[in-house]
Amino acid sequence: MKVARTPHRAVLGMALSALGSLLVSAPRAHAAPPPGYTLVWSDEFDGSTLDPQYWNHTYPGNYRDAFNTSDATTVAGGNLTITTYTEGGVHYTDHLDTKNKYQPKYGYMEARILFSNAPGNWSAFWMFASTVGAAGDPRLAGVELDIVEHRDSDWVGTDISGKVNSTLHWDGYGANHKSVTGGLQGTGLGGSFHLYAMEWTPTYQKFFVDGVNTFTVYNSAATNPTPPEAPISQRSQFFMLSSEVLNNNWAGVIPAGGFGSKATSDSQMIVDYVRVYQTAPVTPAVPSGLAVANVNHRAITLSWNMVDNAPYYNVKRSLTSGGPYTTIATTGKGYTDTDVIPDTTYYYVVSAVNGPSQSANTAQVSAAPLPGDTHNGLWSAQMAVSGTASYYAIRQTVSVTGNTAYSAGIWAKGTGRIRFGVRQLDGTFLASQFITAGTAWTYYPATFNSGANTQVTYYIDDSSTTAGTVLIDDGFLGLSGGTNLLANPGFESGNTGWTIYQPTGWKILHAANVHSGTGSSRGIFSGTASYGNVRQLVNVTASTAYQAGFWIKGAGRVRFMIRQGASGSALASQFITATPAWTYYTVPFNSGANTQVTFYVDDSSGTAGTAYIDDGFLGVSGGANLLANPGFETGANGWSVSSSVWKPDQY
Repeated sequence: MKVARTPHRAVLGMALSALGSLLVSAPRAHAAPPPGYTLVWSDEFDGSTLDPQYWNHTYPGNYRDAFNTSDATTVAGGNLTITTYTEGGVHYTDHLDTKNKYQPKYGYMEARILFSNAPGNWSAFWMFASTVGAAGDPRLAGVELDIVEHRDSDWVGTDISGKVNSTLHWDGYGANHKSVTGGLQGTGLGGSFHLYAMEWTPTYQKFFVDGVNTFTVYNSAATNPTPPEAPISQRSQFFMLSSEVLNNNWAGVIPAGGFGSKATSDSQMIVDYVRVYQTAPVTPAVPSGLAVANVNHRAITLSWNMVDNAPYYNVKRSLTSGGPYTTIATTGKGYTDTDVIPDTTYYYVVSAVNGPSQSANTAQVSAAPLPGDTHNGLWSAQMAVSGTASYYAIRQTVSVTGNTAYSAGIWAKGTGRIRFGVRQLDGTFLASQFITAGTAWTYYPATFNSGANTQVTYYIDDSSTTAGTVLIDDGFLGLSGGTNLLANPGFESGNTGWTIYQPTGWKILHAANVHSGTGSSRGIFSGTASYGNVRQLVNVTASTAYQAGFWIKGAGRVRFMIRQGASGSALASQFITATPAWTYYTVPFNSGANTQVTFYVDDSSGTAGTAYIDDGFLGVSGGANLLANPGFETGANGWSVSSSVWKPDQY
């Protein structure tokens, strides 16, 4: 069991309280699920980030009396923590859910949680369905299942920090709303880790605290149950982990001055793990909607629809249509295959997994990575051959052993003609050949004897009259079957190790359409303004001067704006026409009264083309970048994308 972390407020309470009235107890022993249950899924939060294959940040922005932000959620030390804090007069917190990623039906759901809430704030571990409150039978529409809720105070200020409650809500939240509750349960539960669980079967739901049954609800026979009778949900539901803020209501009054800063607030919900157990785990349905969501020259991304009671999926691949298939990953919903070769067709199927049970395979889909401008890695060298011999050269001097037979070679593709050879230092060729590049990467070998030389020059130039553009990569010079003596042979470190005569001729370039790193966002513009946009909401300090900008290349025209709040008027705006070379565009702005602004790029012009944007920046001049994932290295994480016009991580 993981070590409990004691919140600041609990430590203070311990220091001030009498012996024997400690607010924080030692971690409890694990309460096993009822006999016959098998673990089918868990998130132990052992990484450093929230797992996006299972969790969403939900209800972003203003919610009740706070602003929901992913900044309030951290994963570290084997725990997930949602911190409720106050900065700049704004209260911040977060909601998480597994909607459309993992939605079990029936089982024993358990979480180990430390609650440390301040007045005006409450936290919960619960389950929900998007159809809760829909007309008809609530068993089919779903029921809000509050496995546990914790408050520091009630609406009259009574200290209830040591207690929790479990509640069911159904028939919506208006005039027809109904609920049953187990009431406040337990003692001394605030400020230390405890186990909270629910056993859910078709006929009953039992709620537990540290393995003790505190509340039981049986499925009513009534068509439309009325409390104290209740319906038991008969549909899959998703998990939620949440902290909420509502002043002068059922959780009391927010402290004067708020909850403290993010660094000092101890109003926290700390989750050690969430686990799901089931009896005789059902075989899940076959996933629907398997599709190739994205292809670039080094990756294929697959997507499919979630299956009830399927926490995992087996992704299977073959080089032959119809198989046989090999399982290449067991994953959450969605997968990117990066172990691929350009111009090679791969065939995929997916099956859903629930414990020992596995569905049949989906229908097959196939894709081939796009032809790459590198033979391997992310870099190559390019020469635009004009048709008039320029003798522009790229070369490297290598130490060799005299009177020894060596091999040399280069991979090339494209159009046009180049000369490849190995020279003595006086310029005399020991080996030489002209290469006419083709559309596929092809290796061109050469052999030579070093003779009296202890150094030779590996040499490629434009000495022909055949126009075109040639790409070269992964050079070799060494003993046959031996070590490559070339430094940086694949240009992965740029031009390190290489000498370039007339750099306007040869270009060491990143083959992907990125300015740096391995990601960018592509926009395809039809020539009719779609207003499709890629944007990010950023917290700023009011009345402060900022800079914002990004790199762009390609064709077409975009609008770049900094907007007030989530969708307000522009603080700065300009139209940008992309060019073939990466170019940086920047705008200054003052935040004014705003504590949030939106970094915003859209297609609002009538200029057709395809453009790539990368490495955005928003911050004080010379200061830290406030954008999350500014270079799209992790796809769309941190960004909102309004339409298919924009494809983050498309290069």
